[in-house]
Amino acid sequence: MTRTTLKSARRHAVPASDVTPGERVLEAILAQRRVRVAHRCGRHILVEADVPRPGRPVPVPFVLNYLIDAGGNWELARADGHAAAVCVLDDETYLHLGAAPQATGGHAIWQVRGDVSSLVLETRRGIVSFAAGGPFAVAALWTGPGARSLTADDEAADAWRASGESAAFPTGDVWPLLGHRVDGSVLRLARVRLDGHGGAPAACLLDIPLPADTELTGQVAVTPDGRRCAAGVVRFAADGHRRFGLYVFPVAEPGTGRHVWVDDTDLTVPVASPDGAWFACTGELVSTPRSAPHQYVVFVAGDGERIETADHDDWLVPHAWHGDGTVLCLGEHDGRRLLRRVGLDGDVSPALEVPGSVSAVTVTEGEALVVSSAISRPPEVVPLPLDGRPASVAGYAPATLDCLEGRISRRVFSAADGSSWSSWLCLPPDDSAGPYPMLVWCHGGPVVSWTDWSWRWNPWPFVAEGYAVLMIDPPLSAGYGRDAVSRGWGRWLTEVARVAAEQVRGVVGADPMLDGTRLAVMGASLGGWLSIALATIMPEVRLVASHAGWVDLAAVARTCDLHWHWLREYGPVDGPAYARETARLSDLAKSVRVLLSHGVQDGHVPVYEALGIHRTLRAGGVDVRLMIMPDEGHTIRRPANAAAWFRWVRDSCAETLKGPR
Repeated sequence: MTRTTLKSARRHAVPASDVTPGERVLEAILAQRRVRVAHRCGRHILVEADVPRPGRPVPVPFVLNYLIDAGGNWELARADGHAAAVCVLDDETYLHLGAAPQATGGHAIWQVRGDVSSLVLETRRGIVSFAAGGPFAVAALWTGPGARSLTADDEAADAWRASGESAAFPTGDVWPLLGHRVDGSVLRLARVRLDGHGGAPAACLLDIPLPADTELTGQVAVTPDGRRCAAGVVRFAADGHRRFGLYVFPVAEPGTGRHVWVDDTDLTVPVASPDGAWFACTGELVSTPRSAPHQYVVFVAGDGERIETADHDDWLVPHAWHGDGTVLCLGEHDGRRLLRRVGLDGDVSPALEVPGSVSAVTVTEGEALVVSSAISRPPEVVPLPLDGRPASVAGYAPATLDCLEGRISRRVFSAADGSSWSSWLCLPPDDSAGPYPMLVWCHGGPVVSWTDWSWRWNPWPFVAEGYAVLMIDPPLSAGYGRDAVSRGWGRWLTEVARVAAEQVRGVVGADPMLDGTRLAVMGASLGGWLSIALATIMPEVRLVASHAGWVDLAAVARTCDLHWHWLREYGPVDGPAYARETARLSDLAKSVRVLLSHGVQDGHVPVYEALGIHRTLRAGGVDVRLMIMPDEGHTIRRPANAAAWFRWVRDSCAETLKGPR
């Protein structure tokens, strides 16, 4: 168990006199505590946050235990490092995932009561997640195939490590093993008694009846009384498709449960109601190349025998119950992520009054603790009374960024066909240096939008360097109704890119402070693809910065770990839609500079896509440059790598945008 006094990490790679305004802003951003979620535990509030630490390559997950005094003020009482996934048991006791005592690199479940920590469960292969209620916790963990007990499996894991073998022999769908578990492990559930009966908590593996080609996903929810559990399951089809459902069962008799599958809807992320009668799930309509997805709330009865639904245009995701009949849900809406009450009767309330966008919410009795942020404001904890009484505690905003300067406004482009498309425009503090060169940012997803603060794609360091940053939400973005998603579904080049180009030109043409002749486009994942696609249809683009991007849709679909998603949106990989929607690198002007960055460990978009694009463009005479990060995945997690990426892109912006072409 790691318990540490907190200090901010500081980076001084270059002398202070040589640091540019954008680097100063970025350094301040990267040094902040990154709040993720907060929980009430009696007189304490437990904040889960990622904290930069000296000598650590990535921010360390912490559980920060704050004592709330009579005046509602916060005082740090305890800090547990390498800790996350808090589950509050009562006013004095909580569980969390933490570092395992054995040097296995995995997680263990810890119990904290007062100032005392005790180990609840540890395994050699690692714990993925857990949920708890009453006298029981249920953990999703890795075991060897056919394991009969945790003790025997720990011995088998030690023997496997000592053998030096690293080969895996997957059957069925290979994704759960390749890139995740090379030792042939499978996900199992274990039941843990928390009362201990005077000794250590007793744990045992559960025998869950799983049909052929069906596995656990690692998602679990337990009712507050500890009697029932809902576990996520995934069913793999031979043609590469997959479906998501639940297995709902009595914790004391796991073999007598019920599998819950809905014909046209996937079920994920169950949340148990206070009375244990319902699990609220995220339901997503199973999409096809002709039918776009949509998310809504699905209520599954505690015995798995009855289902109710609640629908809304926003993509609703249940997070926390308020009473036995209402669940608080998040959903994107016009550039924000709003909080709404959703009832078992299907009623969806107007959005609750919370500033900015909500990323997490927990509820204790009549008060919610909300984590809220905005494009221009880091995450903070906001108390939200739900019963009309005043808030019991002041808000908590650990990130202090007085160095941020600039303006942000909402821009709406009206297309000739009557549709409208929104974006956020971030500008320097005044117009004295305008018109400003433009950076167009394209989000990933695909079905997301620019809604809140980002520690990775943050516009303010570039604004500090004198650029305008336009963050566009084209077709396929969430928060603009079903038609916006449907319009871009399976039509990335012919609709998403085409409309995005019109959107950019419309915003630039309407504002004399924006210089559309000095234009760069950049983004990650889908945004990386869209950046390249825009440069093939917009001659005014001078610079492309594509992180984890690609061009050939079929090539990515064949080899990535999201093969099933590509099948839903574009159909079989040899179908005509892939070629129709693939941008042509030959359409890029030789005057464009292209920056390609990629993590070698990326499973969503294999790094070979960047290498292939680099070779093709270089052979064609395009100024293309490459940044490879051996220890990164789909996104950039290491602050030092994020800073290196910023300097690389900033320098290219200065060279390609600051003067005439």
